[in-house]
Formats: sequence, structure tokens, C-alpha cells
Amino acid sequence: MPQLCARSSSSEIPGRHLTTLQSAQGQKFLHFAKSDYFLDDIFAAWMAQRLKTHLLTETWQRKRQELPSNCSLPYHVYNVKAIKLSRQSYFSSYQDHAKWCISQKGTKNRWTCIGDLNRSPHQAFRSGGFICTQNQHIYQAFQGLVLYYENCN
Repeated sequence: MPQLCARSSSSEIPGRHLTTLQSAQGQKFLHFAKSDYFLDDIFAAWMAQRLKTHLLTETWQRKRQELPSNCSLPYHVYNVKAIKLSRQSYFSSYQDHAKWCISQKGTKNRWTCIGDLNRSPHQAFRSGGFICTQNQHIYQAFQGLVLYYENCN
């Protein structure tokens, strides 16, 4: 851990904190952290724009409490509605408590992020964050889980 932290850098913005980390093998990670003072959608307002990619978000979608897919900014955020684990096994985001996102298939910047915030209006009042990597093996594994996602209206 000391070696990992020695190669980190950060930029301070009120209510949010972005840190660049590097593993001992040179793998780079971005860590997005928000406080409860950052009251915007972390995915649409910050992560997608900073990563310069459209994001597919898989988070727990509680009925009547979800945010719709967002195409109002240069980089869009789409809600994954169902994931598949195999040909016979799939389930909806209403049943999944995972919290991750990936770059939309076909985009140049292929990111995978794993964290602890749902894409919901109530999550704006929580602190939390995501760790992101451009590791292609991780990206391909998560990309293969997406069965379908919600387009913008």
C-alpha cells in the first residue's frame, strides 16, 4: 500500500475528490469520491464527463426512485435494465444491488468502474465513490454482462 500511495496524485474540488493511483506494475486507476455536499448525479455530472465516455450504469433501480438515462451533457449515462450471467440466467436491475459502470461498447475510452453509490436521487445525499480502470480484461468481463439498457427519451 505505501508504494501505491506514493504514486498517487489528486485534485481537490469542493464536495468531490479525484485521485489518480498507480499499482506497483504500472496499472493506473482513477478514484472518484464525493461527499454529501456534492448533490448532483455522480455518473452524469462528473464521471462520464471526466472519463470522456458514454457510461452504462448498473445500480440498484428501486421503482419510482430511479433517475432516467441522461443525454443532456456531452457524454451520456444509460441505465442498464438487465444483465445476463449465462444463456439461462439473467435478472433485472431491480433485483441487483451491484454498483458498477462501463463505457458504452464501441467507444474509444473503455473504462470499468466499481463503487458504492446507486444511481438514484436519494444517493445525492450520501458520501461514496468509484474506482475506475482501463484494464481490457475487466472491461470485457463486465461488458459481456449487459443484456440491455435504457436509451434516452
